[in-house]
Amino acid sequence: MNPPNGIRTRVSRIKQSAFRNAVSLVARARPRPSGYVSGTTVLTVNWNSLPFLRPMVAATRANSPLDTRILVVDNHSTDGSREWLASRPDIRTMALPVNVGHGLALDLATPTVDTEYVAVLDVDAFPISPTWLEESIAALQPVACVAGGKLHRNFIHPSFLVIRTELVHRLKLTFRPWGRITTNRNQAPMFFDVGEMLSQRLIIREGGSDAIHGFPITELTGPGHAGTVYGGLVYHNMYATQGLGNDGALAMWHAAIRRHLPAEVWGDVIDER
Repeated sequence: MNPPNGIRTRVSRIKQSAFRNAVSLVARARPRPSGYVSGTTVLTVNWNSLPFLRPMVAATRANSPLDTRILVVDNHSTDGSREWLASRPDIRTMALPVNVGHGLALDLATPTVDTEYVAVLDVDAFPISPTWLEESIAALQPVACVAGGKLHRNFIHPSFLVIRTELVHRLKLTFRPWGRITTNRNQAPMFFDVGEMLSQRLIIREGGSDAIHGFPITELTGPGHAGTVYGGLVYHNMYATQGLGNDGALAMWHAAIRRHLPAEVWGDVIDER
């Protein structure tokens, strides 16, 4: 006799939680570099998002210093992303055997970074200014620990986040979310988004609200936070990859690429599928 659906669902959640906890322990146990080199590693997580990944990489290359490194964590994509990444020797790829989620993928990657700074971008975000890294790093002086895009809550959203790598390693900061959102009106939801606990820990440990520097929204297309521009530096097509088959999301993405990037950058990377 098979167990009821409710029991199977709870067992599945327990197994998923146990797996994520194990992956998190592996990520935190990885040895950190013995030293750091100058420059920045731009880190992103990809899962079946090749139409977003290609322009994101092209824009990052076009608007970043020449010594900027790109690291892509691929969450077991099956859409051709891995084949495309394999054809790009200028991109370091961490190919995961399963999809571990966004926050854990970042946690697995950050211990391998040995540049002075690490910049996290969502795969559906891209820099629109050639000074995006310069201004982000300058914002960390003299007291801020992390800089980037700020939405409606008091944390730096990892769609655009820049931080000293040594700080991530020394404090063993995590991007992992915590809790879950509930639709039950009789329960108070307790949820920290991807990267939210990182900011909160820095606020508590490193000097209060001055520990974070948020670039405000300077442009918003909508609906919601789709089509957000932070500080005139980075564009974010929030939730676009969750609706990859949605013509509206891809159309907004293509329009933003054409608007913010010169044709020589986006001309050969827009995937019209």
